[in-house]
Amino acid sequence: LQAQAPPVEERRREGSTLYIQCPYTAKATNKWKSWCRLKGGQCHDSFVRTSYYYQSQTTGRTTIKDDDTAGTVSVTMTDLKAEDSGMYRCAYYSNDYSPLKIISLNVFKDPGSSQLGRQFHCACSGISPHIPVLQGPSSTWPRSQAMSLSNVNTFILLCVILSILLVLALITSVTLCVRLHKVLERSGNQEAEDTYDNAEGTAQFGSTGRRESSKDDIKTLKYVNLDLQSQPSPEDPLYCNVEPSGAHSTPQAGNVEYAVIAFNPFPR
Repeated sequence: LQAQAPPVEERRREGSTLYIQCPYTAKATNKWKSWCRLKGGQCHDSFVRTSYYYQSQTTGRTTIKDDDTAGTVSVTMTDLKAEDSGMYRCAYYSNDYSPLKIISLNVFKDPGSSQLGRQFHCACSGISPHIPVLQGPSSTWPRSQAMSLSNVNTFILLCVILSILLVLALITSVTLCVRLHKVLERSGNQEAEDTYDNAEGTAQFGSTGRRESSKDDIKTLKYVNLDLQSQPSPEDPLYCNVEPSGAHSTPQAGNVEYAVIAFNPFPR
């Protein structure tokens, strides 16, 4: 006698599907496989089996399939009902049916479906049910109105998104303009400062050293700017301020050069 494994309990709701896999060893390969409901330890109904030629068979709402490669026989029962509850056996045939797995199936009713059935019965009888059934717009409104409402909602959403993008673009443009204005203003101030510094440097050019001047005699040659050092050499240059009328057109010495220096006062 073979020792049978305890049954495997399975609970399913009415209308659902039961899917069971029954693995087997190599000695059950190429053997007939069967699935049936047990009553008194014997197969009673819902009998379905495979054979040498057909590895998949369907009877009513039950399908059995044998996979020799995986060494598994699978059983599928669809659209379960409460009366399907009971003991089932998955077995293979070799001189007799040897069980692979025992299933204890319990199919229970869905409380929600029974309540819905009572509501439907009350509605048909003219009695108002305790829990009203809410219907969405799609069940009462025409299809064209529902589509129009969806299009309006989409248009409003797009308008809001575009408005947000436009505001962000305006803020970015204003920020960039303000920054550019500050940069240009800073650059103008820097150029003015540089021009003022250059003018001061030009006005102070040649003022180092020792200068002898007379304000009263500025129109005549009464003062000379000399850059004197201790023990000047004959090769050192000598700078003199002269009036244009006093400059010789053809200087006697060949190493005499004239230059005109003009100063423009810079406002402070």
